[in-house]
Amino acid sequence: MDFQTFDTIRKNYATKLRRIYAPLIIMFILLIIGAPLSMLIGSGFYLSSYISFVVIAFFVLTLLLIIFAFASRKDAKAYKSAYKTYFVSQALNQIFTEVKYNHDQGIAKEELRATDMIRLGSIYHSNDYFNAKYHDVALRQADVDIKEQYTDSDGHTYYVTIFKGRWMIFEFPKSFTFRLQVIQKRFSAGKKAGKNHETGRKLKKISTESITFDREFTVLAEDDFEAYYLLDPAFIDHIEQLANAQKGKIMLCFKDNQLHVAVYDGKDAFEPPSPMKEVDEKAEFTKTAQDIKTITDYVDFLKLDRKLFSTQNQK
Repeated sequence: MDFQTFDTIRKNYATKLRRIYAPLIIMFILLIIGAPLSMLIGSGFYLSSYISFVVIAFFVLTLLLIIFAFASRKDAKAYKSAYKTYFVSQALNQIFTEVKYNHDQGIAKEELRATDMIRLGSIYHSNDYFNAKYHDVALRQADVDIKEQYTDSDGHTYYVTIFKGRWMIFEFPKSFTFRLQVIQKRFSAGKKAGKNHETGRKLKKISTESITFDREFTVLAEDDFEAYYLLDPAFIDHIEQLANAQKGKIMLCFKDNQLHVAVYDGKDAFEPPSPMKEVDEKAEFTKTAQDIKTITDYVDFLKLDRKLFSTQNQK
């Protein structure tokens, strides 16, 4: 796909949206302005009647918006797919090797459950999945959205977000003999892991040699010595730099042959802009590259391609 093809799809979608929503906006303005004018001209202005009218008008217009949004879902899906194909796929292949990308696929819920590092709630959704290699480090990423469903005393159902952001998994040839979690304070989705069924050891809270790091992060480990070996001053400093560079809160978990990184920023990665505006091709590639940099920074800053391949704590 080239940019012209992508832009044609965008324009077609934008044209359809204008045809759908322009009449609704005009109708809304006429209803809101016309109703009180007609009341004043007629039998007088009655506030209670006007409020009732506005409530009904909002209900009808909202219903129409839902119907029209449902009717245009095919065009919305085509636009999103075109954006992912042209911008995201190209950008990924420019930076990574052995790329496999599927924006409709995600990380399986069971894989996150196995880490025992996060509450999984009652509603789980994941998409924008890709796996690749960067500096010989095998990695995977996807957007993850986790919600918990509640019912209040009146029987009304509502949802609370537990986690929304990106989930990264870095994989290594050998397994670690320990588990370790680094949780940034106010990362409310995390949970304390229980006993490791393989080693029989529980995670315990430990302190590092950095007061500022301990103030911002909670460290849970099975073994103090192994944790101190990995969390040397340079490694700690890089984690702090990564956390400061992101708007969301982070959590890291070393388990088996993987490092899991959860970034709770309340956003989805690689999302297309509004189809109603002209797309600046160069600017869009720059934005996508910034999304990707969030991933590569973990390899570059933490030096995963050297430190974790050579660690003495591997089996």
